[in-house]
Amino acid sequence: MGYKILEIEDSWRITYQMDNIVCFLNDKKIPIFIKDIDVVLINNPTLNFSTRLINELSKNNILTIICDEKHIPNCLVLPISGHYNSLKILNSQINWTDEFKFNTWKRIINMKIDQENTLLKKLKINDDVSFISLDGTTVESIQSVEAASAKVFFSKLFGSKFIRFDESNNTNRFINSLLNYGFTILMSAFARSIIKNGYDLRISLFHKSFNNHFALASDLMEPFRVLVDYEVYKQIRRVKSEGMVLSSAIKKDLINLIEEDMLYNKNRIRISLGIDQYIKDILENKIPEIEFIYDI
Repeated sequence: MGYKILEIEDSWRITYQMDNIVCFLNDKKIPIFIKDIDVVLINNPTLNFSTRLINELSKNNILTIICDEKHIPNCLVLPISGHYNSLKILNSQINWTDEFKFNTWKRIINMKIDQENTLLKKLKINDDVSFISLDGTTVESIQSVEAASAKVFFSKLFGSKFIRFDESNNTNRFINSLLNYGFTILMSAFARSIIKNGYDLRISLFHKSFNNHFALASDLMEPFRVLVDYEVYKQIRRVKSEGMVLSSAIKKDLINLIEEDMLYNKNRIRISLGIDQYIKDILENKIPEIEFIYDI
């Protein structure tokens, strides 16, 4: 796996030549070794690119995201199969029992709430830890506890007037736009890794929707959402009210999140690699220890 995030904004054409992505910029040709790349973000709606390039990006398991005319991620390129044993893994996934799905979902939400509580403690804004208890015995009760804890977490992180998905004022609109952008990038990274591990994105543990083709990614990413939450927390403290726009600089910070470091079972690794291992472990009924590194 590579380590570079390549955002293509000014080039008018990209293609594949001799193990390189070649970007055409005015009268220049800029080659970039494909093995060095982990993510390609195409942020130019008029860009031309070759099908051979898309095939090579998929073969190399490079996360490829295409943005729309508003520069919001709109399309994700994924290989059909990313694992040599994918049929066997798919059969086991289809046969997940209700008990396995319940216990795994409970473990995931426990990890999410623990990560939220840890961040609030590090920021020294957690004066009420009662919301972190997860004692639900049904999927519905787990979800109610998770929703209640998320409400408390967001109110402490972004203020009591913040409401998720509410865009009735500039501040809420700005925060939600950053969260949505960051979560889209994070979900894309999880989708890529789920395919790589041989699982089907549509067969989930909890999330169920005929319109959600990334249901398993929505399940598994929950404990990692706090990475986006913290980045947004930092961003809203850097800008003044007149600067509340989803700028290129903010997008870049949100995209770069998955290439930062974390501790996984006490070993320091890149978050993109941690996602790979976490998916493998959590779906094999293991309990990984994850810790995020904050610049507080």
